[in-house]
Amino acid sequence: MLGLPLAEALRRWAEAGLAVPAVRETADPKGAHETGTLRVVRVRADEWVVARFHDGAPKRAERDE
Repeated sequence: MLGLPLAEALRRWAEAGLAVPAVRETADPKGAHETGTLRVVRVRADEWVVARFHDGAPKRAERDE
């Protein structure tokens, strides 16, 4: 499940007949990633940790910095 978007990971988990885990979101302490795709970054028996990632190519302004 690691690296998958949260919705996709939960769908696959449910299809396997497993109990839905608790989901906890972690964030960049500087607040840099307030938008983006939630992806699974850590899996424990009853808890998943997710974080936001920007998908796709970086915007031009970000590449020039």
